[in-house]
Amino acid sequence: MPYDRRHDGASLKARLVDRWVARRLGEIGHERRVARIASTLVGVTAPLHALGATDTRLLQLASIVHDVGRSINKADHPLEGAQMLQEDSWLPISTFERRALAYLTLYHRGSVPDLGRDEILESSDPHETLRTILAFLRAADALDSRSLESPRLVFALRGSRLMVDCYLDEDCQKSRKVYARRKKFKLLEEVLDVHVDVALRSAEALQMVA
Repeated sequence: MPYDRRHDGASLKARLVDRWVARRLGEIGHERRVARIASTLVGVTAPLHALGATDTRLLQLASIVHDVGRSINKADHPLEGAQMLQEDSWLPISTFERRALAYLTLYHRGSVPDLGRDEILESSDPHETLRTILAFLRAADALDSRSLESPRLVFALRGSRLMVDCYLDEDCQKSRKVYARRKKFKLLEEVLDVHVDVALRSAEALQMVA
């Protein structure tokens, strides 16, 4: 297999972006878990989308940077993070990646504008692809928490239904409220034409199956 410098370049960029976020947030366990969840979701739903390796790498970067604005203001962190990404020239990313990551960061929470109405992307940018990447980011972010136990996740695609089983050591009302939020999965349901079923289960049940 021939040596591909692009792989090393992508890995270096990911490490530098990871370091950039860690310097601002300190602990980035949540961001790294979101990146892993997002990658798993992309793989499980592969028959339903056309994302390629470059798109997946962009999703990974977005997973790491999406909460960086919390270092300035927790309440407005999507906006703060988008501005940081647009203004920090140290970041080793292309002009397109800067726009794309700012877009993905700004809209990882709250309402999502219609295609072409975001005021960040340019007309030549792949709007539909970025909307799909955003859908995966929002869904992955919904399946992890900074303040609660992170569930062990099991995914299964059955026709037009994406099954997500969240196994928790401690099943509490707050966990059910956080991990079963329907609004965070609506965009994924829209872009993939799939229904997402999230079920919270006891970790004991997973141990019995294993």
